[in-house]
Amino acid sequence: MFFTPGSVAVVGASSDPNKIGGMILRNIVSSGFRGKIFPINPKGGTISGLNAYASVDALDDVPELVIMALHSSLVLDEMERIGRKGVKAVVVITAGFKEESPEGRELESKLSDISKRFGMRVVGPNCFGLINTHWNLNSTFSSLFPPKGGISLCSQSGAVGATMLDWSIHTNNGISKFISLGNKMDIDEADAIEYFGKDDGTSVIGIYSEGVADGKRFIDAVSKTTKPIIMLKAGRSAAGSKAASSHTGALSGSDSVYDAVFERLNVIRVNDLDGMFDALSVISSSAPMMKEGVAIITNAGGLGVMSADACSDNPDVYLATLSAETEDALRKAIPSIASTHNPVDVRGDATNEMIISALKIAAEDESVGGAAILSSPLDATDLSSIASSISEMKGKLKIPVTVAFAGGRECESALSILRKNAVPSYPTPDRAVRALSYLRRARRERPCIECIELSGISGRHTVLELLDIAKSENRSSLSEKEGKTILAAYGIPVPPEVLVTNPRDAVAAAERIGYPVVMKIMSPDIMHKTDIGGVILNIKTSDGVRDAFESLMIRCRTAVPGAKIDGVSVQKMAAGQEVVLSMIRDEQFGPVLAFGMGGIYVEILGEISRGLIPMSDEDMDKMIMSTKAYRILSGARGKPPADIESLKDIMRKIMLISAENPEIYELEINPVMVGKRNEGSWAVDALTTIR
Repeated sequence: MFFTPGSVAVVGASSDPNKIGGMILRNIVSSGFRGKIFPINPKGGTISGLNAYASVDALDDVPELVIMALHSSLVLDEMERIGRKGVKAVVVITAGFKEESPEGRELESKLSDISKRFGMRVVGPNCFGLINTHWNLNSTFSSLFPPKGGISLCSQSGAVGATMLDWSIHTNNGISKFISLGNKMDIDEADAIEYFGKDDGTSVIGIYSEGVADGKRFIDAVSKTTKPIIMLKAGRSAAGSKAASSHTGALSGSDSVYDAVFERLNVIRVNDLDGMFDALSVISSSAPMMKEGVAIITNAGGLGVMSADACSDNPDVYLATLSAETEDALRKAIPSIASTHNPVDVRGDATNEMIISALKIAAEDESVGGAAILSSPLDATDLSSIASSISEMKGKLKIPVTVAFAGGRECESALSILRKNAVPSYPTPDRAVRALSYLRRARRERPCIECIELSGISGRHTVLELLDIAKSENRSSLSEKEGKTILAAYGIPVPPEVLVTNPRDAVAAAERIGYPVVMKIMSPDIMHKTDIGGVILNIKTSDGVRDAFESLMIRCRTAVPGAKIDGVSVQKMAAGQEVVLSMIRDEQFGPVLAFGMGGIYVEILGEISRGLIPMSDEDMDKMIMSTKAYRILSGARGKPPADIESLKDIMRKIMLISAENPEIYELEINPVMVGKRNEGSWAVDALTTIR
């Protein structure tokens, strides 16, 4: 509908080449579009050699696509008109909507209402247009028309989109389709991914976005395509800037959630345009990289060292260890003073033949999945000859190859040869290696999130009872006792405890529970007890209990005057390694599980691993193993390994809580005490906020 229309109407077409409507019409004509073109202008006449119409009402045909380039004050009436005409696809180029003012936001809301009433799909407003090179259609207001290829691009920003198009022309990276989303009133990244994912002309998808509005639709669209997706996500959403009650919520921010979502869905996130372009060029022009090992062939030792570092920096590749047979073959092909270890240094005076021979030999090594050719512009090196030879070999080797000619003026001629032949080439060795890591990453399969089922004891009835109490008291948070009641209802182990209001009862409770005990102040007005000294650990005597009770009361009244004090909790002290587990419900993507070092270290270290709920056992293992906490849990410095299986069991139950109770916004257990192997884990604190 948008990318393959049989006819296009340009509302606001102009004979003035400096007006947006004039630019769009000119570009549709000059791109060689073979369908019908209807310029719409109240004056009628002839524009760009085409008969112009005063209104879409004057057309005998219903245009399959309408491009609107009018002043924002005229857009609503025109949308009504084309809606009545029966048009179903509209690109609103016009700016002046929600991006500009409250009045513009109201205007956009009315525009949305009209489009829904007539069943129209809309790109924009405030957008740049779209391109389909295979359909000879350029409906943007830029004359940049890239070569045909398999890259499909989606950009929220029109200016960034123009940058992408210019890059594709300069580097000869072929484009299939391009769409600028603008304000995303209707069509967004999820729609683009869904379309590109089914499109035979698309091999890789590149997206520039400043925020995903509907996370669930985005996840669904990504999950349904097997094609590589490269995403440059810029900025932080408003949802991520909200202050969160829990430590992990405050530390997370929505951008960290994006990281977790992209990692889970195998969306290759890049941080800059260089990364976007590097990933698109290598994936669109190379055969799959079947193994992680990288061979480096270079005429400069320094470049080889940098590339070896880059192999360590990029998790999807490593520096391959060449076999003895490979090294023997290399010794016969390159100078005796050269290094046959990887990186293979053929020295500064190496000939083109030596470099190509070394590449062919390394490509046959069983440990090598890809190679990077690196060269400096030395007088003894003919870069153009090397570029020509590599271009001729493209597709003939068993492995993909990237090239880095590091320099400037002296490298440009050789780089132009590589670009002409669609050989992925880069100005620095680290980018050549990083490109191979993108290529390897592109082979990862996407998980079936819908296939993961959550099961276990349901405590939903208990949650509903506690929510009713909180709502009747107009509270947005639950007490620690209430939070632990929820945990216990779902089968999460909590230490025995008693709430007391005087020292005598505190001693009696401690003696029933058994020493040592922990004592905590209990107040709905104090979310983080340790911040005010509201927790006292390892109390072993009755005198200690009495002193602790009095001390807690004094600390609370001093730090938070007027706080409502429910009493003091006396709890059995659990032994083990402190970690934190929490669930926070992200505005875009739903519930997210977080894990890291517990106690006070969660804020000091700030190291939190996150994952989208639901998670498989493999996902949980990856989350735990990605943190420093795992080093301790697995038995660092001679300590016995911890009961990680019981920790994972608590994680499963937190996920079930999140699935059954959408009213719970945050749930943090800090700390979870993870005992020695086979000794279990205990939730010793609970912070719960609700909507």
